Amino acid sequence: MDNDEQQNLTSQSASEPPSEEVETAAQESAEKSAEQTADETKPARKKKKAKQKKKNKNAWLIWGISVFFLSFALTVLFSFLTEISVKGSPAFVCIIVLLVLLVLNISCDVLANAIISISPEAFHAMASNKIKGAKRAVTFCRNATKLSSIFADVIGDICGIVSGAAGAALVVGVGLTGTTWELIASIGISAAIGALTVGGKAIFKHVAVKYNKQIVFGFAKFTTFFKKEK
Repeated sequence: MDNDEQQNLTSQSASEPPSEEVETAAQESAEKSAEQTADETKPARKKKKAKQKKKNKNAWLIWGISVFFLSFALTVLFSFLTEISVKGSPAFVCIIVLLVLLVLNISCDVLANAIISISPEAFHAMASNKIKGAKRAVTFCRNATKLSSIFADVIGDICGIVSGAAGAALVVGVGLTGTTWELIASIGISAAIGALTVGGKAIFKHVAVKYNKQIVFGFAKFTTFFKKEK
Protein backbone atom coordinates (compact mmCIF):
# COMPACT_ATOMS: atom_id res chain seq x y z
CA MET A 1 0.00 0.00 0.00
CA ASP A 2 1.46 3.33 -0.99
CA ASN A 3 1.67 6.43 1.16
CA ASP A 4 -1.36 8.19 -0.46
CA GLU A 5 -3.73 5.32 0.36
CA GLN A 6 -2.46 5.14 3.94
CA GLN A 7 -3.04 8.88 4.39
CA ASN A 8 -6.58 8.63 2.97
CA LEU A 9 -7.49 5.74 5.31
CA THR A 10 -6.01 7.57 8.27
CA SER A 11 -7.86 10.80 7.54
CA GLN A 12 -11.15 8.90 6.92
CA SER A 13 -10.86 6.96 10.17
CA ALA A 14 -10.01 10.14 12.05
CA SER A 15 -12.98 12.03 10.62
CA GLU A 16 -15.49 9.27 11.56
CA PRO A 17 -16.08 9.12 15.37
CA PRO A 18 -17.18 5.84 16.88
CA SER A 19 -20.92 5.15 16.52
CA GLU A 20 -21.36 4.45 20.26
CA GLU A 21 -19.98 7.86 21.16
CA VAL A 22 -22.34 9.52 18.68
CA GLU A 23 -25.37 7.72 20.12
CA THR A 24 -24.34 8.52 23.69
CA ALA A 25 -23.85 12.19 22.89
CA ALA A 26 -27.22 12.36 21.12
CA GLN A 27 -28.95 10.66 24.02
CA GLU A 28 -27.37 13.01 26.56
CA SER A 29 -28.35 15.99 24.43
CA ALA A 30 -31.94 14.76 24.19
CA GLU A 31 -32.11 14.19 27.95
CA LYS A 32 -30.77 17.66 28.67
CA SER A 33 -33.25 19.15 26.22
CA ALA A 34 -36.13 17.24 27.84
CA GLU A 35 -35.05 18.32 31.32
CA GLN A 36 -34.77 21.91 30.18
CA THR A 37 -38.23 21.79 28.59
CA ALA A 38 -39.70 20.23 31.74
CA ASP A 39 -38.09 22.91 33.89
CA GLU A 40 -39.48 25.63 31.65
CA THR A 41 -43.03 24.22 31.59
CA LYS A 42 -43.19 23.38 35.31
CA PRO A 43 -43.86 26.98 36.48
CA ALA A 44 -46.51 27.39 33.78
CA ARG A 45 -48.20 24.17 34.88
CA LYS A 46 -48.12 25.21 38.52
CA LYS A 47 -49.56 28.61 37.63
CA LYS A 48 -52.33 27.04 35.54
CA LYS A 49 -53.13 24.52 38.27
CA ALA A 50 -53.29 27.23 40.92
CA LYS A 51 -55.56 29.33 38.71
CA GLN A 52 -57.87 26.38 38.10
CA LYS A 53 -57.95 25.58 41.82
CA LYS A 54 -58.83 29.18 42.65
CA LYS A 55 -61.56 29.15 40.02
CA ASN A 56 -63.07 25.95 41.42
CA LYS A 57 -62.82 27.33 44.94
CA ASN A 58 -64.85 30.42 44.02
CA ALA A 59 -67.30 28.59 41.75
CA TRP A 60 -69.97 28.34 44.46
CA LEU A 61 -69.80 32.09 45.08
CA ILE A 62 -70.04 32.94 41.40
CA TRP A 63 -72.95 30.55 40.99
CA GLY A 64 -74.76 32.01 44.01
CA ILE A 65 -74.38 35.57 42.72
CA SER A 66 -75.58 34.51 39.28
CA VAL A 67 -78.66 32.87 40.77
CA PHE A 68 -79.35 36.00 42.82
CA PHE A 69 -79.41 38.29 39.80
CA LEU A 70 -81.31 35.74 37.70
CA SER A 71 -83.94 35.36 40.41
CA PHE A 72 -84.26 39.11 40.77
CA ALA A 73 -84.71 39.63 37.02
CA LEU A 74 -87.24 36.82 36.65
CA THR A 75 -89.20 37.97 39.70
CA VAL A 76 -89.47 41.48 38.30
CA LEU A 77 -90.56 40.10 34.92
CA PHE A 78 -93.14 37.67 36.31
CA SER A 79 -94.50 40.22 38.78
CA PHE A 80 -94.84 42.84 36.07
CA LEU A 81 -96.65 40.47 33.71
CA THR A 82 -98.94 39.29 36.50
CA GLU A 83 -99.78 42.80 37.65
CA ILE A 84 -100.73 44.06 34.20
CA SER A 85 -102.74 40.89 33.61
CA VAL A 86 -104.82 40.76 36.80
CA LYS A 87 -105.01 44.37 37.93
CA GLY A 88 -108.58 45.53 37.42
CA SER A 89 -109.41 42.33 35.50
CA PRO A 90 -112.43 40.10 36.08
CA ALA A 91 -112.18 36.95 38.16
CA PHE A 92 -111.81 34.53 35.22
CA VAL A 93 -108.68 36.35 34.02
CA CYS A 94 -107.12 35.95 37.47
CA ILE A 95 -108.01 32.25 37.44
CA ILE A 96 -106.37 31.81 34.03
CA VAL A 97 -103.19 33.54 35.26
CA LEU A 98 -103.14 31.33 38.34
CA LEU A 99 -103.53 28.20 36.23
CA VAL A 100 -100.70 29.29 33.93
CA LEU A 101 -98.40 29.89 36.90
CA LEU A 102 -99.43 26.55 38.42
CA VAL A 103 -98.74 24.62 35.20
CA LEU A 104 -95.41 26.41 34.73
CA ASN A 105 -94.37 25.63 38.30
CA ILE A 106 -95.21 21.93 38.02
CA SER A 107 -93.68 21.63 34.54
CA CYS A 108 -90.38 23.12 35.68
CA ASP A 109 -90.32 20.73 38.63
CA VAL A 110 -90.96 17.77 36.30
CA LEU A 111 -88.15 18.89 34.01
CA ALA A 112 -85.76 19.37 36.93
CA ASN A 113 -86.46 15.87 38.26
CA ALA A 114 -86.08 14.34 34.81
CA ILE A 115 -82.70 16.00 34.22
CA ILE A 116 -81.31 15.14 37.64
CA SER A 117 -82.40 11.48 37.40
CA ILE A 118 -80.77 10.58 34.06
CA SER A 119 -77.13 10.21 32.99
CA PRO A 120 -75.51 11.53 29.79
CA GLU A 121 -74.74 7.97 28.64
CA ALA A 122 -78.40 7.57 27.72
CA PHE A 123 -77.91 9.99 24.81
CA HIS A 124 -74.38 9.12 23.66
CA ALA A 125 -75.53 6.68 20.98
CA MET A 126 -78.08 9.19 19.69
CA ALA A 127 -75.47 11.94 19.64
CA SER A 128 -73.01 9.75 17.71
CA ASN A 129 -75.75 9.17 15.12
CA LYS A 130 -76.20 12.95 14.91
CA ILE A 131 -79.84 12.89 15.99
CA LYS A 132 -81.15 16.41 16.48
CA GLY A 133 -81.28 17.39 20.14
CA ALA A 134 -79.09 14.55 21.44
CA LYS A 135 -75.98 16.67 21.98
CA ARG A 136 -78.04 19.29 23.77
CA ALA A 137 -79.50 16.58 25.99
CA VAL A 138 -75.99 15.42 26.90
CA THR A 139 -75.09 19.00 27.82
CA PHE A 140 -78.19 19.26 30.00
CA CYS A 141 -77.31 16.04 31.83
CA ARG A 142 -73.74 17.19 32.47
CA ASN A 143 -75.09 20.39 34.03
CA ALA A 144 -77.96 18.67 35.81
CA THR A 145 -77.34 20.24 39.22
CA LYS A 146 -77.40 23.81 37.96
CA LEU A 147 -80.34 23.30 35.63
CA SER A 148 -82.42 21.53 38.25
CA SER A 149 -81.69 24.38 40.65
CA ILE A 150 -82.83 26.94 38.08
CA PHE A 151 -86.01 25.11 37.11
CA ALA A 152 -87.09 23.76 40.49
CA ASP A 153 -85.82 26.46 42.86
CA VAL A 154 -85.59 29.71 40.90
CA ILE A 155 -88.56 29.48 38.52
CA GLY A 156 -90.63 27.30 40.84
CA ASP A 157 -90.25 29.59 43.85
CA ILE A 158 -90.89 32.68 41.76
CA CYS A 159 -94.11 31.16 40.42
CA GLY A 160 -95.17 30.41 43.98
CA ILE A 161 -94.49 33.99 45.09
CA VAL A 162 -96.25 35.57 42.12
CA SER A 163 -99.21 33.22 42.57
CA GLY A 164 -99.86 34.92 45.90
CA ALA A 165 -100.26 38.28 44.17
CA ALA A 166 -102.58 36.74 41.59
CA GLY A 167 -104.59 35.13 44.39
CA ALA A 168 -105.00 38.47 46.14
CA ALA A 169 -106.18 40.00 42.87
CA LEU A 170 -108.68 37.16 42.52
CA VAL A 171 -110.15 37.97 45.92
CA VAL A 172 -110.67 41.55 44.79
CA GLY A 173 -112.01 40.37 41.43
CA VAL A 174 -114.62 38.18 43.08
CA GLY A 175 -115.96 41.33 44.69
CA LEU A 176 -116.04 40.14 48.27
CA THR A 177 -116.45 42.95 50.75
CA GLY A 178 -116.00 42.97 54.47
CA THR A 179 -112.97 42.08 56.49
CA THR A 180 -114.16 38.61 57.47
CA TRP A 181 -115.09 37.46 53.98
CA GLU A 182 -111.92 38.87 52.46
CA LEU A 183 -109.84 37.08 55.07
CA ILE A 184 -111.63 33.76 54.53
CA ALA A 185 -111.39 34.03 50.74
CA SER A 186 -107.70 34.98 50.86
CA ILE A 187 -106.86 32.03 53.14
CA GLY A 188 -108.93 29.64 51.04
CA ILE A 189 -107.35 30.70 47.73
CA SER A 190 -103.83 30.56 49.19
CA ALA A 191 -104.52 27.09 50.59
CA ALA A 192 -105.91 25.92 47.24
CA ILE A 193 -102.88 27.26 45.36
CA GLY A 194 -100.48 25.60 47.78
CA ALA A 195 -102.32 22.28 47.72
CA LEU A 196 -102.53 22.17 43.93
CA THR A 197 -98.85 23.06 43.59
CA VAL A 198 -97.51 20.55 46.10
CA GLY A 199 -99.95 17.85 45.08
CA GLY A 200 -99.22 18.34 41.39
CA LYS A 201 -95.47 18.08 41.99
CA ALA A 202 -95.94 14.91 44.04
CA ILE A 203 -98.10 13.29 41.36
CA PHE A 204 -95.89 14.16 38.41
CA LYS A 205 -92.57 13.36 40.12
CA HIS A 206 -93.12 9.67 39.37
CA VAL A 207 -93.83 10.55 35.73
CA ALA A 208 -90.65 12.65 35.57
CA VAL A 209 -88.44 9.82 36.80
CA LYS A 210 -90.15 7.10 34.74
CA TYR A 211 -90.07 9.01 31.46
CA ASN A 212 -86.95 11.07 32.13
CA LYS A 213 -85.28 10.22 28.82
CA GLN A 214 -88.29 11.24 26.73
CA ILE A 215 -88.79 14.44 28.73
CA VAL A 216 -85.17 15.57 28.57
CA PHE A 217 -84.79 14.70 24.90
CA GLY A 218 -88.06 16.45 24.02
CA PHE A 219 -87.01 19.61 25.86
CA ALA A 220 -83.53 19.51 24.30
CA LYS A 221 -85.00 19.12 20.83
CA PHE A 222 -87.37 21.99 21.54
CA THR A 223 -84.48 24.30 22.47
CA THR A 224 -82.77 23.61 19.12
CA PHE A 225 -85.47 25.71 17.42
CA PHE A 226 -84.11 28.76 19.25
CA LYS A 227 -80.39 27.92 19.26
CA LYS A 228 -78.80 25.39 16.96
CA GLU A 229 -76.48 22.73 18.27
CA LYS A 230 -72.76 23.18 17.71
